[in-house]
Amino acid sequence: MRQMLLITLMALLFGAAGIWLVQQDQGYLLISLGTTSVEMSFWVGAIIYFVSCGILVWLLLVVRWLLDAGGIGRWWRLRRSSRHSSKTARGLLLFLGDDWQASSQILSQSAANSSMPQVNLLFAARAAAKNKQFDRSRQLLEQLKTAHPNVAVRADLCLAEVLIEDLKLEEALAILLSLDQDHKMVLRLLSNIYRLQSDWSALCALLPAVKKQRALGEQSLRELQIESHCGLLQSFTNKGLAGASNVKILGEIWSDVPKNLRQVPEIVAAYTDALAATDTTDKGLAILSKALKYQWHGELIKRFGSLEAKDSEKQLALGEKWLKEHAEDPRLLMALGRICQRMGFLGKARDYMIATIAIQPTAQAYFEFAALLSLIGDSRASAKMYRQGLEFVVESSA
Repeated sequence: MRQMLLITLMALLFGAAGIWLVQQDQGYLLISLGTTSVEMSFWVGAIIYFVSCGILVWLLLVVRWLLDAGGIGRWWRLRRSSRHSSKTARGLLLFLGDDWQASSQILSQSAANSSMPQVNLLFAARAAAKNKQFDRSRQLLEQLKTAHPNVAVRADLCLAEVLIEDLKLEEALAILLSLDQDHKMVLRLLSNIYRLQSDWSALCALLPAVKKQRALGEQSLRELQIESHCGLLQSFTNKGLAGASNVKILGEIWSDVPKNLRQVPEIVAAYTDALAATDTTDKGLAILSKALKYQWHGELIKRFGSLEAKDSEKQLALGEKWLKEHAEDPRLLMALGRICQRMGFLGKARDYMIATIAIQPTAQAYFEFAALLSLIGDSRASAKMYRQGLEFVVESSA
């Protein structure tokens, strides 16, 4: 309110001053153009001049506003931005719809005028990779790194993913090792590479960082831990090396297995195989016995039957003790049959295998029973079992 009063007062003062100056009649202006002439007092001409200049400046400002921030220019920019945003949205929808070729093309073409060019180029590269256009994908990512250095890390991670899909693991590994090793995405991609390379030692060494940075969910981390430790134990077993030095190495491998995973059936089975490879089967029997008390598992029972323990009598007695609680378990019956066969108790082995087939016939049970009958000397019955085993396979696959 005060400002309005002040402005009104100033306008009245300037108006009064203007009228006073005009009344002074000090000089005049004569403007002649051809046969036309205009005559006025100096102060009237000055007032007209300043008012005209003010109106011209005001008109120029209005035109600038219309063409720039608040008018036609803004409308044109919004219209163009909306058009390119629509292209980006369409490209992303095509990406979600697995139309990789069209998605990559639309996103890459609209990237230059997009309000979010980084997103356009990233998804265009991913779409090209999904379409097996790995060279095109790499080209788009290099373009992204050049044009937008602030997303270089994201571009490198995407490039590493593309290289992994293209099975260029060494090149992807070099990129990832140059990045921050505490980055969750880096850790996830490194674990994928080590899995594909079956580099179980490197994967086991990476697991503490994966766990610390929570790069994977609890279930995924547990699965990765089981796979990596099983892989490391199996690779040791495949070497088939005995001797005190290898027993020590195996002990170090086992000590690196987290305590909460040492009763996992898959890991126990792999460790038992490794112990058998180093001729420490008695320790393997003790490990299996403890694990089966903790969890009754088919893979462990299978290992129990195939483990050639030095103290076979103890092994058989332990299995028959379990039989009191698991009398109808065909896996245990088959394991006991195998143990008896190795010990030379062929009649007893025959009884266990008959019981196994009666409860749960399998092709393997038929063939092992046929081999046992052949060993006993009953070739006729052995041939019959082989035939029944083949019929079982045919019926199962039909």
